[in-house]
Amino acid sequence: MPTPKERLSHLLELAAQGPQQRAALAGEVADMLLDWPPQYPLTMRATFEALLEKIAREMDFHARSELAARFENRSDARLALLNELFLAASPEMKDATLARNDAQAVMPAVLVDDDALLAAARAHQDFPLALARLSGVPRAVAAEIVSDKSGRSLAVVCRAANINRAAFSAIVVLAGPARAAHESFSLLSVYDKVPANGSVHLLAYWRSRNDDADMRAA
Repeated sequence: MPTPKERLSHLLELAAQGPQQRAALAGEVADMLLDWPPQYPLTMRATFEALLEKIAREMDFHARSELAARFENRSDARLALLNELFLAASPEMKDATLARNDAQAVMPAVLVDDDALLAAARAHQDFPLALARLSGVPRAVAAEIVSDKSGRSLAVVCRAANINRAAFSAIVVLAGPARAAHESFSLLSVYDKVPANGSVHLLAYWRSRNDDADMRAA
């Protein structure tokens, strides 16, 4: 069996071959993480998880959804990797990931202009773009937040910014994935159970993705 360094070198070579290798590469790294070779030192695990996090970032939503399913109920997975997979994860996996974020050190709420966010939702124009600008997340992340049918991702932004329940409900009705009254009503229970501190940590992770995007564009 190749050494960890040899395996990592091989995987990095595959990563350099372009997007066409992403799914196969992600599968190979996931296989190793889910059944960690006993002869590999545990100190190397974080390196491979960081590699998978980077690969997942470059995969399409469907591929990330399949990858997320493989890590559901895996408490040994790195939190950063779970955060990367959050938007494509099942509602149950989202809840578990938020719980792990919530157990981190308490962080202050994020400043987001709730009046401007609500006005953008009412405008029926490009709400994901407005959400990206107001919350500081990348445009692609904002689009997936708005598309999340579980409502948890929009609730994360609102809870992280101390945007109240009524404003969240209005945003969901006006611009979120649920349009019918009964759907928005059921999503209010989602808002109530999404943890505030976990939301702040997850939003901070999404915002760090914006920094990465800025660096690549520079």
